[in-house]
Order: sequence, then structure tokens, then C-alpha cells
Amino acid sequence: MGLDAVYKGEEAVNGEYYNSAENMGNTERRPFKALLDVGLARTTTGARLFGALKGACDGGLNVPHSEKRFPGFTRARVEIITNKRGKTTDAEKTASKFDAKVHRNRIMGNHVTTYMNSMKKEDPDKFKRHFSNW
Repeated sequence: MGLDAVYKGEEAVNGEYYNSAENMGNTERRPFKALLDVGLARTTTGARLFGALKGACDGGLNVPHSEKRFPGFTRARVEIITNKRGKTTDAEKTASKFDAKVHRNRIMGNHVTTYMNSMKKEDPDKFKRHFSNW
């Protein structure tokens, strides 16, 4: 059907936002559109289902999403600045941002490696029991 030439997807695993519909260029064919049905799963920031979403989008599917639920996204916050007596003098707003390095580390499993190394140092017997099949 010749779909492999049209739907390239993301070639580098870098954790950055990618949507195949935005990166199509001037082709007549559109990528397959899919909607994420989470069912009963909780949609908390950094949940595994968003890893599956990222994989589907990088593979070339058009799944409407934003980077707000990926690991590494921090929301905008308002910090209230007070004087010595506790009165509010000013408010400073920090912008929301997305750190793709944090997301890439979660994709590659660096958090599991860190946990394994810390458990190996603290309790080697528990490490052997917990990761015996690894």
C-alpha cells in the first residue's frame, strides 16, 4: 500500500513532543488518527499509559495530545513575595516548561537503574530477591 513512505514517524528517541499530523509536510495522505481511551486508568502525570501514547505518536499515528502529562512537565506557578512583616509585596509568575531530558530518561528506564543500584548498595539480599528474574 506504500504507507511506509508516507508515515515516517520519529526516528530519534529524544523525548521531545512529536505529532505526526504536524510534521507531514505537503503530502496528500494523512496519518491514521487514533484516540487514547484510558478506561479506568488514572491520568496522572508520568503514568505508563502516556508512555504508550508517546510510542504510538513516534511510530506515526496521529493521536491528539499535549505534553502536559508527560514526565518532565512543570506547571506555571505564582510565587508570592512577602516582606519581613509578612505583608505581600509582589507576585512572581514562573512559566510552564517541558524538560525533554527527564522524559527521555523515563523512556530509557534510568529511574529503574537508579533504584536497582541503590537497593544493591543498601540490601543485597533484597536486591537478589526482587530482581532475580532480571
